[in-house]
Amino acid sequence: MEIFAEQKDFGVRTFGMPDNPGYLGVCFGRVVTANGPAATHGRDANWEAVLWHEFTHVITLQMTANRMPRWLSEGISVHEELQANPAWGQRMGPRYRAMILGGELTPIAGLSGAFLSPKSPLHLQFAYFEACLVVDHIVGRHGIEALKAVLRDLRDGVEIQAALAARTAPMKELEKSFAEFAAAQARAMAPGLDWEKPPAPDASAAGEATLDAWVGAHPTNYWALREVARRAMAAKDWSAAKPALQRLLHLFPEQTGADSAYPLLASVHRTLGETNLERRVLSEFASRDREAPDAYLRLMELATIDGDWPEVRRNAERFLAVNPLLAPPYRHLAEAAEATGEPAVAIEAYRTMLRLDPANPADTHYQLARLLRPTDAKDARRHVLEALEESPRHRPALRLLLRLQTNDLPSHPSGAQR
Repeated sequence: MEIFAEQKDFGVRTFGMPDNPGYLGVCFGRVVTANGPAATHGRDANWEAVLWHEFTHVITLQMTANRMPRWLSEGISVHEELQANPAWGQRMGPRYRAMILGGELTPIAGLSGAFLSPKSPLHLQFAYFEACLVVDHIVGRHGIEALKAVLRDLRDGVEIQAALAARTAPMKELEKSFAEFAAAQARAMAPGLDWEKPPAPDASAAGEATLDAWVGAHPTNYWALREVARRAMAAKDWSAAKPALQRLLHLFPEQTGADSAYPLLASVHRTLGETNLERRVLSEFASRDREAPDAYLRLMELATIDGDWPEVRRNAERFLAVNPLLAPPYRHLAEAAEATGEPAVAIEAYRTMLRLDPANPADTHYQLARLLRPTDAKDARRHVLEALEESPRHRPALRLLLRLQTNDLPSHPSGAQR
């Protein structure tokens, strides 16, 4: 594993030039190169999922002696992400649904070309999703052993279409069954929602009236409900925004990503002071979305207030999987670990905080000293002195220093301390 803090270094190591065409990680047989969290400049990515994806490539490339088409390699890696964690990988969304039902599905025989020359970045992401769908279809219809047999055939030099035909079904039949499977998956997404597109935007008064009438006539339309919520939130009419967002989530609970209604509804609950409802909505969102650090952080705050330490730790770990270079989640992790009787985890979290320029280094040193005192008085004294160097009037640190000094004083033969 070679992880780089600078995109240009990753680009040179991986592609021989400093440009990075959007890749997070690349696998070369037994070597994986990856952009580290510092290299993505604010672009959220779940690094646990990325490295799981790349390590799956290591396995499949070794199994096939590097003789496999890219689409199959990528499809298996995305498939395995979802097997490891339902919040990882890719899933059906409005855009992918429209692309599948709109005739943009690439035949299996030409799927590698969708990776080599995509029409847009969206089409490249769709290629990953479609490749995963093909793997899902093969495993679901023919079993995991059939997929393994295909990989072994590839290792032995069998061409991919011949291997698929031998281990699953003739290509014509496989192409047909896959197209039917993909279309069924698309139609099964939020079947209670109307997916008809609204009329084209028109800024005129007549255009607004037409759109209003269309929205009113389509009470279960995905786009209409989003428009109702958008307008209500823009007008700060929370009582109107809430039912529209609730209906969206009731009819389409699987939605994730930047367009999800979950964070919007959570913000409405927060504005209205409905903290328990806010936490419930964010918890559901966090369980589905692998890259939602704002939701994870808010859940840490709410769970800390409630003393729900397992939930604090769960969301601290979710946050760190996306961005391990910020101090706040380590503080929450340390507090949760201490509260649940895991001081070693808390100590490690505070040590990491100190490397990340925390807002209050004096208190971080003090917390470390307090936790280290029972097992390592020398290290505890060092940290308490560093806390006082940062903040000479830090009263808890001064009291702790006195206790450390008292404990070190030799005892008088009579038992009294000198």
